[in-house]
Amino acid sequence: MYTPDPRLKHLFDWHVESNSTWEEQLSRARFHYRNPNPAPRPNTFRSIGLVFFNSSLRTRTSMEVAAARLGAHTSTIIPGDGVWSMEWRDGVRMDGQPVEHIREAIGVLSRYYDALGVRLFATGTDYALDQNESRFKKVLEAATVPVINLESAVYHPCQALADAATIHEHFRDEVKGRRFVLSWAWHPRALPQAVPNSALLMAARLGMQVTLARPKGFELAPEIMKLADSYASQHGISITQTDDQDAACEDADVIYAKAWSGNMRYENPDAEAVLRNQHQNWRIRERHLGEAVFLHCLPARRGVVVDDAVLNSSQAIHLLQAEFRLHAQMAILERAWKLL
Repeated sequence: MYTPDPRLKHLFDWHVESNSTWEEQLSRARFHYRNPNPAPRPNTFRSIGLVFFNSSLRTRTSMEVAAARLGAHTSTIIPGDGVWSMEWRDGVRMDGQPVEHIREAIGVLSRYYDALGVRLFATGTDYALDQNESRFKKVLEAATVPVINLESAVYHPCQALADAATIHEHFRDEVKGRRFVLSWAWHPRALPQAVPNSALLMAARLGMQVTLARPKGFELAPEIMKLADSYASQHGISITQTDDQDAACEDADVIYAKAWSGNMRYENPDAEAVLRNQHQNWRIRERHLGEAVFLHCLPARRGVVVDDAVLNSSQAIHLLQAEFRLHAQMAILERAWKLL
């Protein structure tokens, strides 16, 4: 397991942080939501380099605006797009396409910036590499400034903090014991599992009654389930899994839809696609809502993951959820730069 460097305020994932840190960050995100127009911060002479190996809308823009509100400068760096392509392997002769090794790249950026944000999805081809977060850990090893995980192979802590703050704000802190349904949804592509992993862990940590609805073959990793179960047990509850989406959504307080790939993707991607395409009826429809509010990390494919009627309803609070990405990023940056 990754052990945080006490000298640096990295954010790898919340499960390696204390409950007090989690609660503090949750409180600060909500503080920024309730104080959306603070007096401009004086220039803090701080900067953050945002390294995006994968596409982004909310993560990128919320981090840029959050840094600006804290009086800091940002640069967005996209390897392969005007920036050298990078080599991840150690001990190899670099005579192919990659021009720069990740160790030098992160080492140099650490000398330019006061923090780094890195978005680095799962490979989808090497299960052990992804589950061990081997590539992201190389970034942490090479960095000499705080690194913020903007979504890695297994975790998306920025999204998790925004999700938790949204739920607390909506339910006015009456969260524990509410029914939280994390529902798989079909998608034409095999998507990573970082968001559903983090959503599951977040809800269990909040003490919600969690139901994971997914077809057979789309279970989350055993390590994630074990960790979620440990959070649930602290609140005297357990996590339920089912392949019956309709039954799962009955009497829900929160329905969180997300598409993700089956683990068969690593062994036989063609077979995974065949299995996934057998479940195109798995999407959230108006009849599923009942009294529940709807969440999605976005982007959401309308008519694929969720129906228009759901997203257009007053029960959809996905835009509030997206707004909280900004407030969560401000809290995370404050911690990284010790501004609290």
